[in-house]
Amino acid sequence: MNEPVLLVDVRRNEDGSFDILAPAVGLWSRHPHAGALLGPGAPAGVLAHLHCRFALVLPDGVAGRLASSPPADRVVPVEFGQTLFRLAPLAAVDAALATSEAGRLGHPAGLPGGAWAVQAPTDGVFYARPSPGAKPFVEVGGRVRRGDAVGLVEVMKTFNRIVFDGPGFPDEAEVLEVRVPEAGEVRAGDVLIVAR
Repeated sequence: MNEPVLLVDVRRNEDGSFDILAPAVGLWSRHPHAGALLGPGAPAGVLAHLHCRFALVLPDGVAGRLASSPPADRVVPVEFGQTLFRLAPLAAVDAALATSEAGRLGHPAGLPGGAWAVQAPTDGVFYARPSPGAKPFVEVGGRVRRGDAVGLVEVMKTFNRIVFDGPGFPDEAEVLEVRVPEAGEVRAGDVLIVAR
């Protein structure tokens, strides 16, 4: 994610759930999937506002499971303060995950301790190489620095460069896994590479 970070607005409900609200008017995309476990710092999508794109993240003290269904459209126009989605209160098991690294931006559940993940920003097809027959962007055991390309995600014949970057990411890390095969289909939020 190369976008600057913008915290979402939040309304706490009497039942302990949270309504996640748009912090500005714009076009919302990369919405989380139904049932996703989200905690402080977790991605809540991308908001295009005044010719800029912002990575939306949850503020401290907000955690839960996505209770509402994501929109059918990939890009949704939203107003300031409009409800984007609702987070249901966490069960005791979920609470431990949400307050740990799991669920935070770059730390989806199931990562080894101290590891970071680069996630697909959108649905599409993942390519680990800049062109057929070329050397992969990254390989297991290799080093990756902030801003380095780790692959491409193709959407409707448009190739989007995916980089190792995001809030809190280390300046340099070792690639532990490449989780998606060449030309593999991905959904927004899928882990592409894991590094530590």
